[in-house]
Amino acid sequence: GSQKASSQQHSKIPQNPNRSTCEVAAPYKIQCGPQDISASECQAINCCFDGQMCYYGKVVTLQCTKDAQFIVVVSRDATLPNIDLDSIQFSATDPSCHPVGTTSAFVIYQFPAGNCGSTMAEDETGIIYENRLASSYEVAIGPYGAITRDSQFELMLQCKYSGSAVEALVHEVSTLPPPPPVAAPGPLNVELRLGNGQCTMKGCAEQDVAYTSYYMDADYPITKVLRDPVYVEVRMLDVTDPNLALTLGRCWATSSPYAQSMPQWDLLIDGCPYRDDRYTSSLVSVGQSQDVM
Repeated sequence: GSQKASSQQHSKIPQNPNRSTCEVAAPYKIQCGPQDISASECQAINCCFDGQMCYYGKVVTLQCTKDAQFIVVVSRDATLPNIDLDSIQFSATDPSCHPVGTTSAFVIYQFPAGNCGSTMAEDETGIIYENRLASSYEVAIGPYGAITRDSQFELMLQCKYSGSAVEALVHEVSTLPPPPPVAAPGPLNVELRLGNGQCTMKGCAEQDVAYTSYYMDADYPITKVLRDPVYVEVRMLDVTDPNLALTLGRCWATSSPYAQSMPQWDLLIDGCPYRDDRYTSSLVSVGQSQDVM
């Protein structure tokens, strides 16, 4: 049968033989196909040919036989870091799921297409048997201890039978979420501005429209009488990391434009209105926004 490969996400484990995947040392070569197989026939089942021998490359090879058998040959060098051959598992475990051959570099499995937890589905083109292979990576031991990496990789194996045609497909399944953005020191621009939205309709709540427009530099100084509300907004500018969220710990007012000048009147302490103030501040909900307070 023929063999194809595709990838769902991230890097693909190579299936087609090439120079690098076929560089298997002579003592570790395992015969692929019958002894008299030709070079073209060897390539058709995604194995390597050195002019005399057809052998398995440094990949995960799936072959589907016409009598509905899965043949799975896994090279420890199929990934970097290497695959831990002792940790390989299929969708389910039964006696037929044990290896039929092992070396220090390869492990070989052969089982009926319906065994080891395989599922079967039919469509208009034929019958598809599907299984999953999961394995851990080897853990490197260095002078300062063990080096651990992402815990495992997972492959989806499919044998598709359509009339007399047999097709083997291998997909890599992404089992881990994408890594978070790299954190590094950098500037964080924060802006404080005062809302000046005005009610123009009867029954309007001033708080609801206050943040629809803002005072500009030319509007200052702004005159307010005692207990006249001041609508303050603080926001982050030019944020590229969606994981950043703005919280306010302490807010205060001064009688000059300089934040550290004295005296200071506390408005928020630990993110909450200052309780000892006779006229406490009120926090206004900003919904799902993470960069506005």
